[in-house]
Amino acid sequence: MNSEVIDGFFQAMSSGDADAAEKFFSERSEFTDTATGMTMRGVDENLMDVKNWMSTFSDMKVTALRHVESGNVVATEMQFEGTNTGEMAMPDGSKIPATGKTVKMQGCQVVEVEDGKMIKGTQYYNPMAMMEQLGLTQ
Repeated sequence: MNSEVIDGFFQAMSSGDADAAEKFFSERSEFTDTATGMTMRGVDENLMDVKNWMSTFSDMKVTALRHVESGNVVATEMQFEGTNTGEMAMPDGSKIPATGKTVKMQGCQVVEVEDGKMIKGTQYYNPMAMMEQLGLTQ
């Protein structure tokens, strides 16, 4: 089942293992983060995004709450939680210092899987919910 690929990727993210996470990306991988408007293409760009999340939330845990599969596409309702222990890179290149606060939020991602690798995906979450929990809103 293709949902096992997503579960494996979440496990790699949750354990902070970038090398294990890298194995889930194809050279053709393309992921869009709707919260930032950024699209990461290929293994290197996607891995850089993974490492950014890992360094920003060193104890992060990503959990699949449920999967819905259709063919090779997996829609996953997910939960993210972690403590902001590192700088947060913003889309404009600026960085926000660590707050030491904990975040817990839900989102969804839709991923196309081919030969055990994620080849195209879009993730949806509310960045304001994260910023509020970090005390970064006014």
